Amino acid sequence: MTNTLKYKSSQPLRGPSVMLSVMSVKLRVLALILFVTKDVTSTYADANLASPQNVKVTSINMATVVEWTSPHNPMSTVTYTARYILRKEKVSICVNTKELKCDVGKLPSVFGCYIFQVRAEVQGLLSEWVTANEFLPNKHTIIGPPTVHLVIQNNTLDVHVQAPVLKVGKLADIFSQVSYIIRYWIEDFSDEAQERKVTEPGEGVKLSIKGLQSWSRYCAQAMVVPKGYKNARKFSDAVCVTNTPVLISCVIAAAILLLLAILAAWLIYKVYRFLYPKTKLPELLKNLIVPTFWNAEVTQHSAHQKEQHDKISAISEDYLYEELSEKYKILEDKDSGLTSALAPIQEVEEEYKLLMHTKTAPAFYPNHLYPLCLKDSLFTHLNQPCFTSTRPCYYNVAELSHTDCVC
Repeated sequence: MTNTLKYKSSQPLRGPSVMLSVMSVKLRVLALILFVTKDVTSTYADANLASPQNVKVTSINMATVVEWTSPHNPMSTVTYTARYILRKEKVSICVNTKELKCDVGKLPSVFGCYIFQVRAEVQGLLSEWVTANEFLPNKHTIIGPPTVHLVIQNNTLDVHVQAPVLKVGKLADIFSQVSYIIRYWIEDFSDEAQERKVTEPGEGVKLSIKGLQSWSRYCAQAMVVPKGYKNARKFSDAVCVTNTPVLISCVIAAAILLLLAILAAWLIYKVYRFLYPKTKLPELLKNLIVPTFWNAEVTQHSAHQKEQHDKISAISEDYLYEELSEKYKILEDKDSGLTSALAPIQEVEEEYKLLMHTKTAPAFYPNHLYPLCLKDSLFTHLNQPCFTSTRPCYYNVAELSHTDCVC
């Protein structure tokens, strides 16, 4: 009886513990279901869309590029998204790109561990993220060769080496110490090349080499060696320069300048003779060759310039008779003999006959004005002087028609 009572009294005490256990189990199952199904869409897509392959990171002078290969048909519409994770912060760098690479651009810092990831996307389906190896810019980037410049002065070769330009930061700020290995030699004797290591603060160094040989051609190249840098290093391309004596260099330079000066003078002379030849050109041709803004006098007539025309002589009958009368009077006043008196008359008669047989005056030119021979008379090609008639044969200006005279 006592045991039975004890058993019955103990039942209510075990009820709450059982209920708590059941609730705990339910909560665990619910949490598991939520954990498994929170990305059910992405998981379904992952099972149906292939992910990118061979994801790698390439960096030269802090310029970083992510590359990968695609398992899909090149003609498909699959796109890709790339991102990096730095200190638990996810930053997308290329979204929905069809290229198989992504230029990261300027990284926020050269220190830190970058995790680059790439996935494929098409019509809402997403593949799994493919992660590349961890990338540390200050250790994994490839430092390119420096820039080398040679100068020869006073029989001394100065080798100027400049640090490579980085996309992020400066070389001296990233590494505690930067050294340069400089190699130099005489051209065609590279087997006898010598090397020197130079360490100076800043972005560049200078090495002076004395005791050069005249007319020898010297070559040099350099390589940057940052402290703690373990990647492969490479020498720059060789740069060469000839050691030419200063005096000879000056003579050669003077000769070249003299030849250039002579050539320039000859060209100027030829151009001047072409524009202003010795033979006088017609005004029309000169206006076509020489622009108006070079010589305004060629195209513009001055105010005092007169029109050129041929000289025309006209003799009237009155003037001829007056001249003959004067000569006759002079002969009468003279005391010389008849023979001497007849000589001037014969001379006048010969002049008169010569005038009668004079050829027609040259043709008149159009658009020219000519002097009047007699009062209100115009001498033209239609009104030749007529000395055999007592009546003047000149045409009066008022009597001329439009076709008879030249205006």
